[in-house]
Amino acid sequence: MLSLALYGPSDAVPLALLADLKADLEITDNSSDARLNRLLLTASSLALDYIGRPIIAGEWQETIRVSPGEHLHEIVLSVFPVSDVRSIEHDGTLWGQEQLETLRLDAQAGLLSLQSHPRHGRWRHGLYIISYQAGFTPPSLIDGTPNVGTLPASISQAVLVTASALFSAGARDPNLKSESVQGVGSTSWNVSSGTGGLPQSAADMLEAYKGGHF
Repeated sequence: MLSLALYGPSDAVPLALLADLKADLEITDNSSDARLNRLLLTASSLALDYIGRPIIAGEWQETIRVSPGEHLHEIVLSVFPVSDVRSIEHDGTLWGQEQLETLRLDAQAGLLSLQSHPRHGRWRHGLYIISYQAGFTPPSLIDGTPNVGTLPASISQAVLVTASALFSAGARDPNLKSESVQGVGSTSWNVSSGTGGLPQSAADMLEAYKGGHF
């Protein structure tokens, strides 16, 4: 099985609430809101890059090729958890409702399989276009009231830790730990290998979601 293309939401959204970031930074006025919102988006982008796969809720369309001779019993979708499979097209032919009802979905893992039947237990070779609803809903404000969404709290916390570090760093290197006047003292950094610009503690929180299924 080869996933050829994936299309879905592209708008950047913060994965944590501004109010939570301000509480962490002990900021009580609104003078820094524009900067904090920008840092939340930056931190969210860093977190998604580290995770290495799309996780935001939306309508996704994935093109998958099943090669001849491939005995495929499960299709692994790229975005999960999956809430609904809207349509499937196979070699240009749209599946009918009866065919869709043969699907078995492991929503949390994003696994699609067919009912166990000698003729229909395997996915036939060819090109599939699958449209589905999947992903986590980030926390948001609805009519001024916080809505926690479905995004795991550890992802939001990693974003808050990263945004706080970026805010505290200001114009400095975000990994800068301490600094002193030249000729008087020394400069040192918190260097974390392979965290993609995230503080190590934030990367640790995201490790379980990185790459494949969890």
